[in-house]
Amino acid sequence: MRAPTLPGTLVSRGVCGSVLLLLAGLVLNELPPSPVRFLVAPLQWLGTNAPGRFLALVVTLIGVALLTHAWVSLVRTPAEGSADERIRHVRGVTMRWMAPLLIAPPLFSHDGWSYMAQGAVAASGRDPYTISPGEMPELLTSMVDPIWRYTPTPYGPIPIIWGALTREVFGDPTLLLLLQRVPALIGLGLTAWAVPRLARHLGIDPARATALAIASPFVLVHAVGGLHNDALVMGLVAAALVLAAERRWVLGVVLVGLAVAVKFTAVVAVVPVVLVSLPGAVRAPGRFLRLAAGGLIAAATVAASGIPYGLGLGWVKVLSVPGVVVTPASAPTAVGVVLEWLLAQTGSGLEMYAVPVVRALGMALAVALVIVLALTRPTGDLTSGLATCIGVFAAVVLLAPVLQSWYALAVVPAAGLLLLERRRTRRALFLGAALAFLAPLDSEMAGGSLVAAGLVVLGLTIVRSVRADGSRTVADA
Repeated sequence: MRAPTLPGTLVSRGVCGSVLLLLAGLVLNELPPSPVRFLVAPLQWLGTNAPGRFLALVVTLIGVALLTHAWVSLVRTPAEGSADERIRHVRGVTMRWMAPLLIAPPLFSHDGWSYMAQGAVAASGRDPYTISPGEMPELLTSMVDPIWRYTPTPYGPIPIIWGALTREVFGDPTLLLLLQRVPALIGLGLTAWAVPRLARHLGIDPARATALAIASPFVLVHAVGGLHNDALVMGLVAAALVLAAERRWVLGVVLVGLAVAVKFTAVVAVVPVVLVSLPGAVRAPGRFLRLAAGGLIAAATVAASGIPYGLGLGWVKVLSVPGVVVTPASAPTAVGVVLEWLLAQTGSGLEMYAVPVVRALGMALAVALVIVLALTRPTGDLTSGLATCIGVFAAVVLLAPVLQSWYALAVVPAAGLLLLERRRTRRALFLGAALAFLAPLDSEMAGGSLVAAGLVVLGLTIVRSVRADGSRTVADA
C-alpha cells in the first residue's frame, strides 16, 4: 500500500508549480516601464522572440502539472485531526500555493490591465461607460488588449470603483495592477468560508469540499493568476447560497445584487437562492412572488453600489460590448458564422444578419431556460439548488455571444459539492485538471500551447515510465 503524500512534499510541489507560472508569466506578459521591469529584463527579453515564448509555454504547462498533481494529493489524502483542523490545513496549503501568483502579471488574459485602465477613467472624473481607455493619454491604457482599448467597459460599478480608488492613492502601474487581485482574493476568501458550511448542510466532508473548490489549479490559475472578477462572483454566489440554506434569503439576495454589480450574468443566481430559501413544494404563484421580491432587492443593491463616482446604471446600456468579439467557443457565434458563410454563397446579401440574429436567439433561449428552471425545480432543497445554480449559469454562459474558460469559476463550488455528494470525486478531479490545462489556450499562442502540451505530456509519461521501471527493478532485486 502506497504511503500518503507527506504534507511538506505536497506543499513544495504546489509552490514550485506556482513559481514556474510566475516566471513564465513574466516572459509571456510585457510590463510597463518600472523598476520591476528592469529587474526582470532577461525574462522580458525572452518574450520578444518566438522560441522564448514557446519555452515559457512549456514551463507554464509543467507548472500546471505540478499544481494539479499536488491538488489531487490534497483531495485524496486527507490530513489528520478534526474537521476544523483539516479545513485549516487545506486553507493553509492553498495560501502557500497561491503566494507566488500574487506578484505575477495577469496570466493568459489582459483583463487585469482593463480593470486598471477603466478605474483610471472613473478616477479622472469621466464616465467609463461612454469613454474608452484608449481615449486617455495615460501609460496605464497602453497595456489594455487592443480589442477592448477603444470600447467602454461592460463591467459593473464595483470593479470600476475599486480601480478608481486605487488610482487615486497610487501611481505606479505595476502596483495598481497587483491591487486588481484584491477583489478576486475576496471572492476566494468568501468561497473558503461558504463551502465548508454548504458541505455540512449536505452531510459531506467539508475539508475535501474546500480542497476541491479553492485549491483547484483552475481556480488558482484564473482567479489568482488571471485576477478575473469572476472569482468575486464565485464567492458572493457561494455565500448567498449559504444564507439561503439558513433561511436568510434577503441578505443572500443582497449578495447576489453585489455579484450583479460585478458582472451582469450573476443576476441568474437569484433563482437558486430563492428556491433554496423557500419551503418544500411551493407552487408557481409563491415562487413568482419571492422571485419578484428577490429581483427588486438585487436591483436596489446594484443601483446603490453605483452611487459612488455617480456611476448609476449606465453600464447596462453597454452590456453588448463583449459581442464585438467573435469567439468560435461560443455556440451561437459558431452557428452564426457558419450560417453567414452559407448565406454569402447565395449572394442574397443577408449574411450580415446571420451572427447577430443567431446570437439574439441564443440569449432568448437562455432566458427561457432560466424561467423554466425557476418555475419547475424543487424548492427548499440545497442539493437541487446547487444543480439549479449550475443550470442557470450554464444557460446564460453557454448561449452567450462570448465564452471564456474562466466564466466557469461562478459554478466551481456548486459543481464540486454536487460531485462530492454523489461520490464522483474522480470526475471532479478530472474536470478541474482539464480546465486548468485549457487555460493556456486563452493566450494568443493557442497553437503553440497545443504543441507544448504534447511535449509536456510526453515528458511526464517518460519520467513516470522510468520511475516505474526503476521501482520494479528494485522490487525484483
